[in-house]
Amino acid sequence: MEKLLIVAEAVIPVFVSIFLGMYARKTKRLASEEIHGIQQFVVTFALPFVLFQSCYTADFGLEAITSMAMVLPLMLAGTCWAFSARKRSLPYHNLPQLFAAQETGMLGISLFVALFGMDQAYRMGVLDLAQAFVAIPVIAILSSNAGESPSVADIVKKVFQSPLLLMSLLGLTLNLTGAAGVLDSTGIGGILTNTASFMAQPVSAAILFSVGYNFSLEKEGLRPILKICLIHTAFMAVFCAIMQGVLSLIPNTAPETRFAAALYCALPPSFLSSGLGRTAEDSKVASGVCSILTVVTLILFCIIAALSS
Repeated sequence: MEKLLIVAEAVIPVFVSIFLGMYARKTKRLASEEIHGIQQFVVTFALPFVLFQSCYTADFGLEAITSMAMVLPLMLAGTCWAFSARKRSLPYHNLPQLFAAQETGMLGISLFVALFGMDQAYRMGVLDLAQAFVAIPVIAILSSNAGESPSVADIVKKVFQSPLLLMSLLGLTLNLTGAAGVLDSTGIGGILTNTASFMAQPVSAAILFSVGYNFSLEKEGLRPILKICLIHTAFMAVFCAIMQGVLSLIPNTAPETRFAAALYCALPPSFLSSGLGRTAEDSKVASGVCSILTVVTLILFCIIAALSS
C-alpha cells in the first residue's frame, strides 16, 4: 500500500495536468495561440533555468559522461537510417527529426523531476544536451527552403542559438571549472540557484498541460503512423539495452542514472517534428506518431515509477 501511494504521488499530478489540457481544448477554454505562447515561455525562458540549475549543482561523474557519450552516436545512427528510409519506403520530409531527438525538453525532464526531484534533473538534462548536437543540425537542414542546403556555418549558428543548450553549457562550465564553488562562497551562487528554482516552478505543469492540449490522433491514415511507431520503438529498445549494458559496467552507478536512460529511451520523438513537415501529410503523420508514443511513454512512466519506488 505504501509503495502504491508513492507511485500515485508521482503519477497522478502528471495525468491531472495532461487531462486538464485535453479538457481545455475540448471546451475551448484556451486558444491554440495561447498554448503556443505558454510553450514558448517554457522552452525559451523557464526550461533553460531548469537545465542551468541542474548542471550548475550536479555532481558529474563517469556515469553521466558515459550516458552523454552514448546518446550522440545512437541518435546519429537512427537519424542516418531515417534519411535513408525517407528516400525509399517512408517519403516524409520530417521523418529524420522523429529519430534525431527524444522529447526530453517538453516531457522527459518534467516526468523525471516528478519522480526524483529538481536536484536530479541534470541526469536527464545531460542526455538532452548530448542529443542537441544531432537534433539541432537536423532541424536546420529540414527547415531550410526547398532546394537549399544550409552551410556548416548556418548549422553551427543555429546550434548555439538554442537557449536550452546555452544555459546547459553555462551551468556545466561553471560547475566543472570550479567557478560555481567560488560563487557559492560569496553568496552569489545562492541568488543564482534561487532565481533558477523560482523560474522552474511552472515548468512541469505547463509542459504537461500543453501536451494534453495538443494531443490528437485521427483514425484515417493510421498504417504509416503505426509502422513508424513500431520502428521507433524497436530502435529505442535496442538503444536502451545498449545504454543499460554499458552503464552496468560502471561500478556503483546511481539508480537514477539508469532510470534516466530508461525514461529517455521510452520518450516520444521531438514534438517539433510535426512543425517541420513540408506537407499536411508530413505534419499529420508526425503528430500521430508523437501522440501514440506519448501514450506509450505514460504507460512506461508508470512502470518506471513503480520500479523506482
